[in-house]
Amino acid sequence: MLPFISSLIRKKEFQDFAGVCRGIYRVMDGVNQPQLLKENLIDESKKQQQMNGIDGQQEKVVQQIQEQNQSIKQGATKLDDNNKDQNEYKRQDIIEQDKQRNVQQSQIPSAPSINKQFTENKVPQTAIGRVYEFGALGVNLATNAMKTMVTQGNVSFRQALVSEENASLLAKGLCKMRGAPLKLAQALSIQEDEVIPKHIRQAFEQARQNADIMPQKQLEKMLKQEFGNQWMNKFKEFDIKPFAAASIGQVHEAITLEGKRVAVKIQYPGVKEAIDSDLNNLKMLMEYTKLFPKTMFLDKLIANTRKELHEECDYTIEAAKQINYRNLFGNQIEFAIPEVITELSTSRILTAEYLYGDTIDFAAEFYPQHLRNEIGRRVMSLTLQELFKFRTMQTDPNPSNFYFDRNSNKLILLDFGAVHEYTKQFIDNYIGVIYAATIQDRKECLSKSVDLGFLTGEESIRMKEAHVDSIICVGEPFRYQGEFDFGEQQMTKKIYELMPVMLKYRMRPPPPEIYSLHRKLSGAYLMNMRLKTKVNCRDIFMNLYEQYIKLQ
Repeated sequence: MLPFISSLIRKKEFQDFAGVCRGIYRVMDGVNQPQLLKENLIDESKKQQQMNGIDGQQEKVVQQIQEQNQSIKQGATKLDDNNKDQNEYKRQDIIEQDKQRNVQQSQIPSAPSINKQFTENKVPQTAIGRVYEFGALGVNLATNAMKTMVTQGNVSFRQALVSEENASLLAKGLCKMRGAPLKLAQALSIQEDEVIPKHIRQAFEQARQNADIMPQKQLEKMLKQEFGNQWMNKFKEFDIKPFAAASIGQVHEAITLEGKRVAVKIQYPGVKEAIDSDLNNLKMLMEYTKLFPKTMFLDKLIANTRKELHEECDYTIEAAKQINYRNLFGNQIEFAIPEVITELSTSRILTAEYLYGDTIDFAAEFYPQHLRNEIGRRVMSLTLQELFKFRTMQTDPNPSNFYFDRNSNKLILLDFGAVHEYTKQFIDNYIGVIYAATIQDRKECLSKSVDLGFLTGEESIRMKEAHVDSIICVGEPFRYQGEFDFGEQQMTKKIYELMPVMLKYRMRPPPPEIYSLHRKLSGAYLMNMRLKTKVNCRDIFMNLYEQYIKLQ
């Protein structure tokens, strides 16, 4: 296993965040729930309200002042400044402070509408067809490698095999296959450069973000198969062009007969039936290229991906999990979860309420600091509540699963295909590790790591020290007194210094629960770093820790 922190370490497109919160066990799941960004996110009255710096009860105060000023003009009333109540000055100060904030918010531009261009490619459905695609991909990779060896001279076959040209070829092949191959690519896209060559990892990331879509003929066949030949009669409107696509399916906007705006997630044909054979073929391809070190435990990663995919390809399971999440978080005004439309959902089609807002990337670029801090705080609160309050976690931290609605002031949560439950015993030990990190108790960090199955206890002293150092490092946000500055964090450098030791000397893979859990924790950290937030993580954790201990 790559010990505690290395399973948290993650790197996406942001180079300066490399290695801090990237789990080599992260497997990106499913397809993002629909989000169609509206240019007109705030109605005209709200816009005017924000431009004037007025909000809620403070608007009434300002209106009263304006009425008094109007009375002065009419000669009906005259205000004597010397008799003003001191409270009036205080109210004016509060109004001015909020006015500055509201002016900042009013300067946030409207988010762009989604107009993504997809490559249309028929999904290979039959076993023979998919095996052929794998074979063709392998032959093309080998052919390119031989050409590289001839043209460049002193280059080994493995070096030639992982060339940039082959990386691009591999990405295109995975995008066409979709399903399990693309799913595993999502897991591999966030590995460290020490584990996978940078350009190969970037190719996997490209594949993750650019899945091909079904031709209309295949799409309509799936709709008829699930809803019947008259499937259009179930909707008032249905957009044939999807606005999102990923490893398992693609998402379309529609209007129900009752006039409700919904998102319809439609599974690619054949991907469910091909999970096992696809992963077996992909494993052979990966082993042939000798791309990964043995310490990556590719067998364990594939086994975990296999289990998750079989669950995620049954949308009735995802629908039930989404309904459960609405029950768990329904009374928290900070979050919004789309309502499942059960009468328009099947095992291969999931229809849900259409919620929309600003993306994490949009917020990172345009939101003022206080709003970015609030989003980051909610992400951390959500993650820790999932673990230590409900022991149930949505483990796909893809930023596309999180949107912020400025109108309702809610963080929208999407995609519940990868929801996992954890045993009390596991969480007891895990919260113990986190708490030990907050008080820098190295002995307890090591003991709880053995209890969890991170370590065998027989590792070298050097390995144990590096492992504990990594835990202490990642526990820094929960140890820091006050607001932890994710934008100025130094965890990246510290962890990269520990990586060579942990990659070389680890003796076992992590427990199965860690693959999903650290996928989410890594994403929570990365989103905060992307937003450059300042969050009091210690207070969030300690409040939940105290509640947890009281219930024991």
